[in-house]
Order: sequence, then C-alpha cells, then structure tokens
Amino acid sequence: MLETERLYLQKWGPEDAAAFFRITKSPHVLPAAGCPAIQSEEEALQALRDGYLRDEEYKIVRKDTGEIIGSIGLRFGEDGCSGIDGEPEVGFWLGEAQQGQGYASEALGAILRHARDGLGCPAVWGCHYQQNQRSAKLLGKHGFSLVRVNPCGDTRLGYTLPEAELRLAF
Repeated sequence: MLETERLYLQKWGPEDAAAFFRITKSPHVLPAAGCPAIQSEEEALQALRDGYLRDEEYKIVRKDTGEIIGSIGLRFGEDGCSGIDGEPEVGFWLGEAQQGQGYASEALGAILRHARDGLGCPAVWGCHYQQNQRSAKLLGKHGFSLVRVNPCGDTRLGYTLPEAELRLAF
C-alpha cells in the first residue's frame, strides 16, 4: 500500500467490482484512456481480472471516506509504451466527481516516488491521446517530456488515435 496526505493506493481485488463498475460505467472515464465504458458489474469483474489484479496496479481510495475514486498503476514490458524493460508506463483514471480536485496529481506523485525509490526505475513513461488535455497537463506538471507522437495509438474502441508518449527520467 502507498499513502499520501489524502489517499491510500491499495491493491485491487475481486470484491471491488461494484465500485469499479460505479466509476467506469461513465462515458467520460475509461474512453478518455482508450477503453470502452463498463456496462455491468459482471463486466467490471472481468475487467479487474484481465487488467487490474496484478502487481503495481492500485485503486485510489480517499482516506476521509474510504471511497474508491479511481485507479493508477505501472505497466512493465509489453504492456508499456516505452519498450524498455525497467521503464514502466504509468496509467491512471478518476471518477468524474473526483476530477479537478488534485487527487490524480497526488496519486501520480506517490506512484512516481514508488517507481524511483521502491522499484529503482530509471524513468517512467506516460501516454495520453492528444485530445486528452487534462492528462497532458498533469504529466507536464510532474516533469514528463514529449518523446514522440504515435499517429496510430492503440485503443480498445475499434479505432486508433494519435497518442503522445512522454518520459520522466529520475
């Protein structure tokens, strides 16, 4: 578990499917990250099993309420955009009601410290679709620099989008 002033970053579990569904059924959460909105609690459980019940994937939990408000994680190897074994890609999303309150920045700072100090990563990559200006601003605030733009960024939405690929060296 990682901890910040207002948040806990904890491992996801199958028991989190209802909360995962509550957040990800919105058309404004996962589609911004290139994934379709979740349509049912059963689909949420499958999504958890397929991509979130792994090392370095965390639910973002508010300390004051215990509410799960989003997700952040580090993806290594083929799951990351870097193509470099020791340089993971960070991915994150927040529920609509929690956006714009500094939670993503706080969680990102914590996972970057963990990558540097806990895992010994020399760098972390962050990717965002070019139209996702909130992610662009957040990554820039944390010191990420543009490396390249992939004109055919992969999505799970049945089409591709230009994707900015950024890197933060420690």
